[in-house]
Amino acid sequence: MTTTTVIGIISIAVGFLCIAAAFYSFMKKKPTAWAVGFGLAAFVFVTVIPVFLAVFFATMPGDVTR
Repeated sequence: MTTTTVIGIISIAVGFLCIAAAFYSFMKKKPTAWAVGFGLAAFVFVTVIPVFLAVFFATMPGDVTR
């Protein structure tokens, strides 16, 4: 596994933890900003970072690690 793959996996794992934290803060009636913040962080970690890594790093031509 390359470094890009490991970073992508870690990013998705952190994103799912953010989803769980958003759900928990919503269920425990914490301030709405907490749930929204965790939700936005989850969006970034689950979609934006992995797509960025896939498009700009994982598909680079001339990668000698394959």
